[in-house]
Amino acid sequence: MTESLVRLEKQGAITIITLDNPPVNAASTKLMNALHARLDEVERDREARCVILTGAGDRAFCAGGDLREEKDFGSPEASKAFRALGRKTLNRLEAFPIPIVAAIHGFCIGGGTAIGWACDIRIAADNSVFRAGDAYIGMVPSWGMGLTRLPRYVGRNRALDILLLGQDFDAQTAYEFGLVTKVVKKEDLAKEAMKAAERIASASPFAIKATRDAIAFNSRESWKDMVDFEIDICEKVFAHPDAHEGPKAFSEKRKPKFGAL
Repeated sequence: MTESLVRLEKQGAITIITLDNPPVNAASTKLMNALHARLDEVERDREARCVILTGAGDRAFCAGGDLREEKDFGSPEASKAFRALGRKTLNRLEAFPIPIVAAIHGFCIGGGTAIGWACDIRIAADNSVFRAGDAYIGMVPSWGMGLTRLPRYVGRNRALDILLLGQDFDAQTAYEFGLVTKVVKKEDLAKEAMKAAERIASASPFAIKATRDAIAFNSRESWKDMVDFEIDICEKVFAHPDAHEGPKAFSEKRKPKFGAL
């Protein structure tokens, strides 16, 4: 049953993960656990170079945490465990060793925005609708996005606009806020996400991971710590065989043959 909630399809070095919890791919406990299981599969795949994360159907990428489940929590402990699972999921996506391209369409609400915006590259269809209006159902964002990451992504004022007004905004507005990488026609979404994934897959996996690790570290630590981190990570990257293969391939006018992580 959990496998059907999150589907996996492999196309060469690209793995497509699809949230499939009709009607709007709500993030239930079962769906998030199934997502972690699929991510485990990708981590074991030595050929995987990039992941595309999307939602099934035409209505939604993910319309947030499953309120049908939340209303039935019988104890504060169950509610706390659900929030912890949400934070674990965002941390996993952000720190995943393989980059993730989100292909967003339709409703992307609440916990859905958390999942989508935590991905490395975020391609949005022109029919995407975003909303982070937790206060209007008596809650606050609790997965580490709205209160923790969002102000760093868009700044204090825009974060307050998004969270306090809790109104729908479209893909173009999300692009202007810097929350999505680009906006495309709905019919072009899969093609554009694959194009981005294939480009990332052509780069050095070691250098891509090092870059993502550095950006994640930068968002959490001080300037001085980041300077030290950059020095350390550059030593590792420039000592890696890929740092020799890239310039050599360029000079020989051929595609580089980068190694695995």
